[in-house]
Amino acid sequence: MNHIVILNTAHHSFDDRVFYHQAKSLVDGGYRTTIVSTVETVDAIKENINIYSSNLNSFSHKEKQQKIVEQLNELTPDIIICDTPNAVLYSCKYRKEHKTKIIYDVTEWYPSAYNLRNIKGIKKWIRGISLIFFNLYAGLLSDGFIFGEYYKAKIFRFFYFWKPYLYLSYFPDLKYINPSSVQDIRQTIRLFYGGSLQSSGGLSLVIQSIIKAAQRKPNVVFQLHIVCDLLKENDILYFEKLIDNIPSNIEIHHKQLFPFVDFCQYITNMDLFFDLRTISFENNHSLPIKLFYYIACGRPVIYSKLKSIKTFFPGISFGYLVSPADSNTIANYIVSYIDNQDVYIEHCQNALTLSKEKYNWAKIETDFIDFIQRFSN
Repeated sequence: MNHIVILNTAHHSFDDRVFYHQAKSLVDGGYRTTIVSTVETVDAIKENINIYSSNLNSFSHKEKQQKIVEQLNELTPDIIICDTPNAVLYSCKYRKEHKTKIIYDVTEWYPSAYNLRNIKGIKKWIRGISLIFFNLYAGLLSDGFIFGEYYKAKIFRFFYFWKPYLYLSYFPDLKYINPSSVQDIRQTIRLFYGGSLQSSGGLSLVIQSIIKAAQRKPNVVFQLHIVCDLLKENDILYFEKLIDNIPSNIEIHHKQLFPFVDFCQYITNMDLFFDLRTISFENNHSLPIKLFYYIACGRPVIYSKLKSIKTFFPGISFGYLVSPADSNTIANYIVSYIDNQDVYIEHCQNALTLSKEKYNWAKIETDFIDFIQRFSN
């Protein structure tokens, strides 16, 4: 039995893509499967998946590398699936003395805006270019690629066109999502936002748009359900400012971030989903994971007009793509759903049909297992 280690240096052990989809499918496919993460501390065996996690964020690069290689030496994996260039580099240190295959699972921009935060001027350009070359170097060291989406694959497909690869999108396993029946939204409408509290996440734009819709529909109750962590005093103050002086027919329901299964259950009770993130280069070329979970609930979405979504869905039949700052147009769409129940129901049905027929994990799981099999001894 081949042993596969999923090495995460940027994702938690119970990341929805890693644990609930990839690792479970590997176990079902007959592989001994272990997740190693450096971003939290937890050791467990859950659903036949071994988990070894130590929070190494405070360690130096050299110390972190040493500890990961020690862990890999104990586990002796045949295949390592890596989530970052650093994970690839650490795996290569292990490969110097062991026979193993390294697969780079590319789901994040590298460098991202986060990698370049608080860096100004020419230093930012130098840092960005050096990280791009480091990312390419990780690609050179890898034996194959898994790509979460089209745009993040382009640079690797260009430079390493001969290496095996797989497109493995962010489709949910539908066993976690049990859509509720479509409700009449003419009296109460349940709206959902789940994401970052930062301005780039678009929460303030969501609230502005809903306020305008609520003012036009004073007899309708607008329940805005928000899932995001408020862990710092500044976060709480910012959030309170956002919801200050809202119309009386808007109810705010805030929840801290849920475990994955609880999140999937929670969102099935919503009527309309929002994501109005700003259209930066990174956002514009990143396909939002939650989009596929929202349509699996059989509900419409109102999303920023991102290039990544327009590329994946040339024609969107389950909601609207908008300019995120255009609160008047967004409010019009909300009101139109309330006034036109037939259109709302049609969009709900379109979303659910697409999810069941095309955009779910069962449609791509076999491709994933077949791809891993190519690297097995």
